[in-house]
Amino acid sequence: MITNYHTLHALVTEWRPALVGCALRDAFSQVRDELTLAFQGDDQAWMLRLSVRPPQFVFRTEGYAKARRNVATLFASAFGQTVTDLRLAHRDRILYLDLADGRDLRLLLFGPKANVFLVRDGTIEEAFQGDAVHAGQGPPTPRAAPVVDTLAAFEARWPAQRKTVAQAVARAMPLLDRSLAEEVVHRAGVQATRPDEVTEAERARLFEVAQALTASLAAPSPRIYWRGRFADTFALVPLESAADQREESFETVGEAVRLFVRRQLAEQHLRAVYDPLEKALTQARDRLERQAARMLDELTQASRADRYERWGHLLMAAAHTLEAGLEEAQVPDLFAETQPPPPETIPLDPLLTAVENAERYYDKARQTRAARDHAEVRMEEAEAQAQQATALLEELQGLNRAKEVEVFRKAHRHALAPFLGQRQDEAARFPFRRFPLPDGYELWVAKNARQNDELTLRHARKDDLWLHARGVPGSHAVLRLPNRQATPGKHVLEQAAAIAAYYSKAQGSSLAPVIITPRKYVRKPKGAAPGAVLVEREQVVLVEPKLPG
Repeated sequence: MITNYHTLHALVTEWRPALVGCALRDAFSQVRDELTLAFQGDDQAWMLRLSVRPPQFVFRTEGYAKARRNVATLFASAFGQTVTDLRLAHRDRILYLDLADGRDLRLLLFGPKANVFLVRDGTIEEAFQGDAVHAGQGPPTPRAAPVVDTLAAFEARWPAQRKTVAQAVARAMPLLDRSLAEEVVHRAGVQATRPDEVTEAERARLFEVAQALTASLAAPSPRIYWRGRFADTFALVPLESAADQREESFETVGEAVRLFVRRQLAEQHLRAVYDPLEKALTQARDRLERQAARMLDELTQASRADRYERWGHLLMAAAHTLEAGLEEAQVPDLFAETQPPPPETIPLDPLLTAVENAERYYDKARQTRAARDHAEVRMEEAEAQAQQATALLEELQGLNRAKEVEVFRKAHRHALAPFLGQRQDEAARFPFRRFPLPDGYELWVAKNARQNDELTLRHARKDDLWLHARGVPGSHAVLRLPNRQATPGKHVLEQAAAIAAYYSKAQGSSLAPVIITPRKYVRKPKGAAPGAVLVEREQVVLVEPKLPG
């Protein structure tokens, strides 16, 4: 709903008065796939932050803030240009920021090809992503959604083959997104599960409700609906289908969008640090409880040690009557309370004498008792560990912010270690990006200039292969070799080079040159800036910048 046509229309209406007349001050990216456009007015600064990665978003914040490191600047030729208009394409979701020099910034915040373009006279001058591909090409043009203002038009667009009725409504009314289509179905009271089951009268009712709902969107009354502690749905108008959820209302659409996106981003961050911990603790608790239950079940069974010891005594008492080479013996059970004593059948090792068999059973009795004592200790340990995992899990489940989870993990790092497993714990501490590659190779990629030095000068071994996009700023990458004689194949080198190019200024290029050389040929000049190195020998490969998969 954030980039729905009706939401964008409402945002344009709200933002236009403040934005028109402002100058574009800056355009930068400090988070992958996200762009910030900063504007300066006579007495106010504010920013539009947007994402081209699904789920796309755009929202406005007051003021101006920018990180000092790891920031890519874009559209610099447009800095200082005054915004003459903010507009939305007719019945389409393309946003335009018209500039005083005749150019425009064109924002596509939907679909797999979402992007931002700087356009002059029908030609793209610069693209946020894939600049080498898009520069000099024609920009995307609007495609107005069809007007569906009659029942006949609605019926003509009704797709009986769709999976759900809500999907059919969204197809028939192209400016309604999934949540609005579901609201139409709810308000219309249609119970059918498939579009081909909807009657003619029900379709008429769906059209009537859709028309009324669309009309109400012209006067937004924005809401956020909560499911538990997380923001679940943004809506321009109250949703009857969400009546069972906690509702929060807002004065403006912009305020609701900003808070909803921020809470969604906070939830994503929280989930990234929370979910692995919750999963590990839950699995550890369940495994330990099952382990303790199995041990308790074994310990409640009659001990075999007593039987082994009794057999030893009986064999000793009857040893003089037993021949060698028997596989079993029947001897009187001297411990029975009845007279005469009943016979007891005892398995024997035919290679041992009766006395040696008796001694074997005495040994088994001692071993069984020792194992039982050890099982009791292990059961108590399993129960104690299960209780500890439960206590940690309960404390974790009371946390609502990613920062709280990070503090929790740090404070309980020793207590958590037995439950997380070595690989997960190492991944949490490992400072670099890590990519497993074919044939057992692994690529390490630095995250900033300081890490470039740390990775290259401290962590890379002299025979590891060092990679860097040629001629542009970017991350250092190191292909770890399992041994000095290892020779990675062409497919491994190309995949490693593609990743190295992706984490550089060449990310948007169709092809990028990447240096590959053993680490021993890379050195840092005295007094050089962080990340700056000299390469004595180099092999260059051309690859498409991309991540695996």
